[in-house]
This record gives sequence, structure tokens and C-alpha cells, in this order.
Amino acid sequence: VGADGRRKRRRLARAEREGNFDAARAGGRADGDGGSDDGLGDYSDGRDADGSEEEDDGDEGEDGEVEITGGFKLSGGTWDKLLDYQRTCVTWLWELHCQGCGGIVGDEMGLGKTVQMASFLGGLHRSGKYKPSIIVCPATILRQWLRELRTWHPAFKVAILHRSAGEHASTAAGVRALVARVARSADGVLVTTYEQLRIHAPVLLGVPWGYAVLDEGHKIRNPDAAVTLVCKQLRTVHRIAMTGAPVQNNLTELWSVFDFVFPGRLGTLPVFQAQFALPIQVGGYATATRAQAAAAYKCAVLLRDMISPYLLRRVKADVRTNLPKKTEQVLFCLLGREQRDLYRSFLASDEMDSVLQGRRQALYAIDALRKICNHPDLLERASAQHVEGYGAVARSGKLGVLASIMRRWREAGRRALIFSQTRQVLDIIEAHAAAGGYSYRRMDGTTPVGARGALVDEYNGDDSIFAFLLTTKVGGLGVNLTGADRVLVFDPDWNPSTDAQARERAWRIGQRKEVTVYRLITSGTIEEKIYHRQVYKQLLTDRVLKDPKQRRLFKAKDIRDLFTLGDEYNDAGAETAAIFADGAADVEVACPGTGGVGGGGGESDAELARRLDRELNGARGAADRDPGGAAGEDASDCARWGGSGAGVAAGAADGAADEALARRLQR
Repeated sequence: VGADGRRKRRRLARAEREGNFDAARAGGRADGDGGSDDGLGDYSDGRDADGSEEEDDGDEGEDGEVEITGGFKLSGGTWDKLLDYQRTCVTWLWELHCQGCGGIVGDEMGLGKTVQMASFLGGLHRSGKYKPSIIVCPATILRQWLRELRTWHPAFKVAILHRSAGEHASTAAGVRALVARVARSADGVLVTTYEQLRIHAPVLLGVPWGYAVLDEGHKIRNPDAAVTLVCKQLRTVHRIAMTGAPVQNNLTELWSVFDFVFPGRLGTLPVFQAQFALPIQVGGYATATRAQAAAAYKCAVLLRDMISPYLLRRVKADVRTNLPKKTEQVLFCLLGREQRDLYRSFLASDEMDSVLQGRRQALYAIDALRKICNHPDLLERASAQHVEGYGAVARSGKLGVLASIMRRWREAGRRALIFSQTRQVLDIIEAHAAAGGYSYRRMDGTTPVGARGALVDEYNGDDSIFAFLLTTKVGGLGVNLTGADRVLVFDPDWNPSTDAQARERAWRIGQRKEVTVYRLITSGTIEEKIYHRQVYKQLLTDRVLKDPKQRRLFKAKDIRDLFTLGDEYNDAGAETAAIFADGAADVEVACPGTGGVGGGGGESDAELARRLDRELNGARGAADRDPGGAAGEDASDCARWGGSGAGVAAGAADGAADEALARRLQR
């Protein structure tokens, strides 16, 4: 082992610890010596420059290999490029392999789950323990998997099974030939989508795969869905689910994913629901008895202990990623006058009455009210979209906020990701962007799969493109968009993980700028109630994965609670658009419960959860400023935009004023 090689590896390790990811991934030239490095030099002798012992999970062979107990080998170059927590994941995956079982890689979005999995599979191949494997992922990230596999283990022969990949996937004979070719190859990897797996199940289920990897594994959270049933029939005991959101809405989803990676570990679904899901849910309510709360705690602890050996979850705060700061803010907007009148009219309509009487689906009313919150033209889109003035900014309070923020961000040289749940809303946002002369790109469900990777690369590589307009279901899954430093979610989703996926697209390894995330919520409407329920679901997730002692602090609510309009609209004078009037005075900032203007920080989701319990039970307006509940960089702050002044919009332009927006604005 040469002295130069040892020094080079010590410099590389130091670069990783200091967060110099570019130098680390470039193969160790952290000191800028400009020398060449093939990434396969000699492994460290186990001592730092000062002679202290380094943490060493493996031994290096003569040819630059790192060997972990049991015969797992990884090239020295690959091992060096992995960050410490990524090495831990590779070692953990090898331990699962030795046990002959699967597991869930549940790391938070942006920590490199794809890199970890590609490196592990490459290590199996190098160790002579690899068999042809299948990777199932959303269509948007097919090319990303292809790129990562070729980067981290070029010896793999990767085939994509998707209609965008060529004619071989368009006929049954072509699919059979492709799958057979991969299955015969000692280097073969098949990358496909959930839909293609379902369609070609008769062919794919007949292959004894070495590994079955489900990227965005929460896709099988519904235990009765056809794609879930197909995934659970894949012929291998080595099953890995990769998901940043192991629990999204309820514990049944956790059971479904776990039943894929380790069938039988949590019992049958009826038994799991009776012994875990129901007691944990009931015991978490504010109205739970002492006995129910104690039973819920015991069940949560037992469940956590049962799953923890087979679920690896780290969040960015737990690992030394040296990412720049991220700030999240929830901006509560008011309905415009026309929107307010439409909202009240719908609540008083016969359609609403039929929903409350159970004669019509509640989703009909929810969809109508959400359209009003976004823009009134969406109610009559089929007839109104060809009329001049369709989607006018002035007729939507929330769109007026977006328009002003976009203008300020462009002036400040920011680059933005703008997410919406639907293509219809994205059409209106795109029309405004085009009319305003903004440089932008757009990606939604109609964008050809083959073109999506090119769009992502173009946006990340071209600083002149100001905005990327995306639907959350397409742009929020597995895509790296570190070219942006501002993220705006225009409308909330019932599933908190859907919004979370979108919010994490920019704050990932490789990001060099501070990131600010805005979520626009229309105050006092169905959107604010959706946001409240997002908080509820997140607390359920944390109870199982983090702290079993957490209480949900909420009572069950009648469906009528969804279909009301907040008290803030009793005074018809204030409108969100007034905030952005040119020349208006600065907005005064106040925090509920502080008794003053400009004092204190914003309200975290955890604080909001506690406050809502009292508000929803008659103490509206009270706030519990629990100093222990604020979560540092990840705290999601709330600003209620209902006063007047251009200062708030201007604040969205720079990092210093972003802190000011982390407070609730006094109406």
C-alpha cells in the first residue's frame, strides 16, 4: 500500500467530512492538486493524518477492493465516493442479504437512495453473488436509474422495459425476448415501471430474480391494488422497497409495504389492524382514556421494535450532509371577492345539501370548492377557457400572490419550481408565465417519458430558465432539480407525502444555495382543512417511526366541518390582492399569543397541531408557543396574508426577508 495512495484517501475522507461533495465524488482531489485518480487506488491504512483510528467497515484487498465480513466486495473507488451514511446503508443491505430477507430503505428524500442501491447491487456483482435483478420505478426516473447504474457499476448491462425505450417493448414477442436476454445474462438489470410490470406480469413473474427493487415503494401502499398484488408475486426473497414516506395516510399502508419486503412479519392484515392500527389510532385522540393511551403507547413501541431491524430511515438532520439551510413557509391567502361569493353560493346550494344528506359523493363538493379556491374559471373550464380573460390573475386571490412572488423572485435572480395538483391549474399558471415574459419549462403527465430527463437536465444546466412548472404527481417523484432555490406548492394534496415529495426536489445533495419553500393555502376554506389533516397524518407517521409517546391531540370531526367558510370572511373588506398594491405601506407582522408586532418566529407544523385542537373546539385564535416544539431548519412557518402592503411580496425576494415571512401577518 503506497504512501501516496494513503494520503489521497485521507484527503478524500476529510473532504467528505467537511461536506466537499464535488471533490469527494470527483475521486478525491479535495486539495486541488490537479492530479489524476482512477478511483481504484489503495484503501486507507485505517489512520488519519494525526495517527488516530478511522472508522473502517471493511478491509481492502490488494486490488483496491473493500471487503465486508461475509465476502461482500466493493471497489475502493466506489466505497470512497460514498458518504458515511451511504456506506452504512450498503452494509445494512448486505446484512439483510445474508439473512435472506428484504427491507425498506426509508431515507428522507434527497439523501441518495438510488446511489446506495446501485452501489450495493454493484458490490454483489463484484463479489460473484449477483443474479439478474429487476428494478421497478415511476416512468419519470427510468433514465435516472439507467444513468446511476452505469455510473456506479459500468459492468451492468441495463435494459429498460417501457414503450419509450424502443420497439422491443411494443410487442409481446419483443418483451419476452428482452426479458429472456436479461435473465440469461450474469450482468443483467431490467428497469421497468409499475404499469409495465402489471401489463407484462405473465412474463416477468416467471423469472427467478436475484433482487426485486421497488423505487417509490409507497406505490404499493394499497394492499388490494392490482399492482400491489403483482409485486408481491415476484419470485425472490431479496426484496427492497425504497421510499421516503413509509407511512402516508394510515398504518395499513405500512403493513402493505412490509408485506412485500418481509411477508408475514406483521401478520395478516386483519390481525395487524386489530392489534396495532386501531389501538394506536384510538389512543392518539385527545379524548382517549388513560387505558387507551397506555395501550396505544405499548402497541407503538412493539410495532417500532418489530420493524426497526428491517427499516433504515435517516433524515437530513441526522447525517452530516452539509446541505444549505432550508426554510418552509405556509402562506395563508384570502379568497377574492368573486371567489368568496361563489364559495358561499355553493355551500348554500342544493348540490351541497345532497352531499350532506349522503345522496351524493363528498368528493364532488370537495373538488368544486378546491377549484373555487384556485380560480373561479375552473368551475366552467370547458366553456370558459376559450373566452378572453380566462384565468385572469385579478380574479383569484392566490394567483395574485403567486404573480407577485414570481415577479419578485425574477428580479432577485431566483429560480423556481412551481407545483400544482392538476394540469388545468398549471395551464392558468403557464398562461400567466408566458404573458409575463418568463422563461420556463413545463412537465406533466402528458409529457413523453423519453423527454422528461432531457427537460430536467436542461433546467438544471441553464440558469437563464427562471421557472419549471410541474404537476406534483410527475415532477414530485425522484427528480433532482437542484438548479432551483425556490419552491412553491400552489395547492395542497390530501396526502402529505405528495406535497413533501414535491418540496424536496430542490433541497438535495448537490444543492449549493439556501432553499425556501412556500405552500399557498386559502385561509378558512377546504384547503386549510386539508392542511390540518396533513398535520394529523404526519403525527401518525412520527408516532411509529420516531416517538411512540406522541398524541394526535385531535377529535374526530363530522363531514360538515369540511364544508364551512372561516370567520375571516365575515368582514368583506380585506382581500389578498390588496397586499400587493403598488406603493402600499409595509405589512406589520405579529404572532398570535405574543401580544405584539414583529415578535417571535413562525409557527411550526407541530405548534400548529397543538393550537388547532383548541381552535377547533371553540378557542379559535389561541396559540401554544411551546419552545420545545419548534424544529430548526425544517420548521414550517405560517404567514396569513390578509392585510395590505407590498413589503410581504418584496420579502419573498431575498433570504433576509424570508425570515420575516415566517410570521403570521396581522389582519
